[in-house]
Amino acid sequence: MKQVLKIFLIILLSAMPVSVFAYQECLITTDGKLSDIKIEHNDIIDVYPLITIMNDKNTLIVHPLKEGSSKFIVTKGGKEKLVFSVNVSKKETIIDQVDGVDIFQIDTPPVMYEYDLDEPPLIKGDEVS
Repeated sequence: MKQVLKIFLIILLSAMPVSVFAYQECLITTDGKLSDIKIEHNDIIDVYPLITIMNDKNTLIVHPLKEGSSKFIVTKGGKEKLVFSVNVSKKETIIDQVDGVDIFQIDTPPVMYEYDLDEPPLIKGDEVS
């Protein structure tokens, strides 16, 4: 049994991708079904649908592969063509805004809010002079 588990783990680990890079992925969402993805330079970006439990097919992930500029076209609701311009650099991926579509950068660190924290309560005997 241990031998089978060991072989399974070796196969699983060897199948995992090992490339690590700092490009920033983006998420595109809208209220209609997105289909028929056509990419201008598929060596720069990859665009694929995010499959959910409800299977709304209204979310795409833009996965940058290398630095450069590209465009992709998506059909919204079976009739409206949406054209996206994408610029990929090592630090960020910028997609020009399109009407009726929300674009989010997935790997953006959260915005730090400035606020004051209350000091912890003093315990008897721990009074500071």
